[in-house]
Amino acid sequence: MQWYTWVFTIVAGVALGLIVSSRKPANKSIIHIVNEDDFKNNMRKGQLVDIRKKDEFEKNKIKGARNFTKKSVLAKYSKLRKDQAIFLYCNNGKKSLSLAKKMSKAPYKAIYVLEGGLNNYK
Repeated sequence: MQWYTWVFTIVAGVALGLIVSSRKPANKSIIHIVNEDDFKNNMRKGQLVDIRKKDEFEKNKIKGARNFTKKSVLAKYSKLRKDQAIFLYCNNGKKSLSLAKKMSKAPYKAIYVLEGGLNNYK
C-alpha cells in the first residue's frame, strides 16, 4: 500500500469517530404517551402541535393546535419554544411518537404524545 492510502484511512477513521461521538443521545425520559383524557386535560398547559399534512389539518383538528411539518419541527430555528411542554399528535400516534424520539435530542421540557392519535380523539 502507498503511504497516502494509510493517511487517508487514518484521517477518515478520526473524522468518522468525531462525527459519531458528537451525536447527542435521545432523552426518552421526557416523552410521555398519554391517553385522550390526560391529553385533553393538559394540552392547554403547553404547545399543541399537529404534524399531519396541511389538507388533513384544515379538515379536522383540535381547537388551538398549530400545524407543523416534521421537518420544520426539527429545524435548527424551530418556532416551538423549548421551555414549554409540547403536546403532539398525528392520525394514529405512530408518526408523532417517532418525531418525539427525534425531538428528545433537543432540550425540550416535556413531550406528550396522544395515544392512538386523532383517530382516538373524540
